[in-house]
Amino acid sequence: MNTSRLVLGIFGVGISVVFSIDAAGYPDQAAQMPLIYSMAVALLSLGIVAQELVSLRRHRTVAVESRDAHLNDDTNGDKSEAPGRLLAVFITFVLAIIYAAIINYAGYLLSTVAFMLAALWVTRTVSVAFSLIGIAAVVAVICIVFIAFLGLPIPLLPTFF
Repeated sequence: MNTSRLVLGIFGVGISVVFSIDAAGYPDQAAQMPLIYSMAVALLSLGIVAQELVSLRRHRTVAVESRDAHLNDDTNGDKSEAPGRLLAVFITFVLAIIYAAIINYAGYLLSTVAFMLAALWVTRTVSVAFSLIGIAAVVAVICIVFIAFLGLPIPLLPTFF
């Protein structure tokens, strides 16, 4: 079982609940997209949690059936890398808090790009090229949906400009 994935899944469910509750205070048209996104995040997060719990159950069943068998490489790698992964999860969580605190002052574009670059650098799960393409795509889609489609007043640039 990958504890970091399990914690991330539970955290994702919690975040989606918070966004759903927060979206209840929005006007009807503006609340639709956050509710859709929070539902998608909740479902994907529940999938992660379920996958890890099934993996844990399967691992325990195999361990009981063959006590003398060696553990597979994924489990050994997970245990040896667990402190590094937990630190990456913690740092990403702190980055998310900082991101939420500065977005109104630094603007959506600057704070989102900086947050995503930092989070992807900390986790080191994708290549730099894929990171840049993904960041550009996410920023563009969010700008199109929330600014052009929904007409929400999102501060794009820093307030000091």
